[in-house]
Amino acid sequence: MDGYLTRRRHEQLRTQVRSFIAEEIRPRLPLEGVDARLDSTLVRLMARRGWVGLTIPKVYGGRGEGHVAKLVVTHEIARVSPGLAAELQACQLGLAGLLNLGSEPLKRTWLPRIAQGEILPTITVTGRDSGSHIKGITATARKDGDVWIINGGKAWIGASHVADIHCVVLRTSERTGDDCLTAFLVEADREGVQPLPHQESVALEGFSFGEVRFNDCRIPDGNRIGDVGQGEEVASSSSVLYGRLNLGAVALGILEAVLDAVVEHTTQRHLYGKPLIKHPVVNDQVGAIQANVTSARMLAYLAAHLLDRGEDADTELMTAKYEIAEKAVASATLAMEIIGAYALFPGESPIAQLLLDAHAMRPPAGTPGIQRLRLGQQAAGLTKGTSWSRRFASPRHPGMLARLSGD
Repeated sequence: MDGYLTRRRHEQLRTQVRSFIAEEIRPRLPLEGVDARLDSTLVRLMARRGWVGLTIPKVYGGRGEGHVAKLVVTHEIARVSPGLAAELQACQLGLAGLLNLGSEPLKRTWLPRIAQGEILPTITVTGRDSGSHIKGITATARKDGDVWIINGGKAWIGASHVADIHCVVLRTSERTGDDCLTAFLVEADREGVQPLPHQESVALEGFSFGEVRFNDCRIPDGNRIGDVGQGEEVASSSSVLYGRLNLGAVALGILEAVLDAVVEHTTQRHLYGKPLIKHPVVNDQVGAIQANVTSARMLAYLAAHLLDRGEDADTELMTAKYEIAEKAVASATLAMEIIGAYALFPGESPIAQLLLDAHAMRPPAGTPGIQRLRLGQQAAGLTKGTSWSRRFASPRHPGMLARLSGD
């Protein structure tokens, strides 16, 4: 999207990211095994460059560069390491609830440290027994004087074992209405916080996403994010405004990596005396992948651009996440057909791994079915209240800057 919905500063940032990839990431590839998932070296190097805090306003020590800048960084890294890009975006996602609904003392305490790369945040919502059904959360927080006592487990947490703080959404009421959940900031080293042993997975090499249990973990009421009963707002605003675009960015990087691998294979391998790409059937298939890449870029950068302008972008954000993830899966599947048996061996081709990585983009921040459900509701005018993108505009939007500055 060079020059389309980006500005000179975005392209300068892209150049910086590509240099970092060449100097720091590529020499460490491949990121394999549980040990790689527990190694925070690279994500902390990125955090110290301010890339976790790109959307943190300058008043809190951040760069205040907005969502297009965040997209540039995540997208570029995902082209070479989807797992590492997933790790970075999980930390970016972790600050969203604090930024959107945190109290002024919490923001003054934590946002500058996140912006400087001193600490890594993450968001902790999903439980094994609830999945996408947020009101099905069973992990609880019980008020005891001026503290809350947390118990229960959380699963599939991005950056689970490398994060320093968790934004945790918990049940604080037996009711099932909109006010049954509350969010809290919980330090990873606080007594009663226990990461479970990390398991290997088939996708996103180098990405830490595991489980954490809370056993009578006591936290002060000052660590509450938002009001009591606003937990669903914390989770939903984080998912809609950060999670969907972040995951779309990772999926976009995967999609471009698929195209790169297919072009390399079809231009270097010959059949019947000419490169594969010169055979009409193969050329048509590569063209289909290129079309997917082009449209995915447009979707992602348009959604980020609208978000930075403070415009209503909920539909574009949902569409970007849904469509780009689906295009990544479809393109990687087609690439398997183009490359054939070569794709079955990691030493021959990255396509099989990219296909698994693409599939891993579909469930988080709302499965494809959830995205279609929400898009259908919007089409029929069944959504309630102000859109998330208008309620919590980008840090580059003056209204957001004024609110965060306390003006």
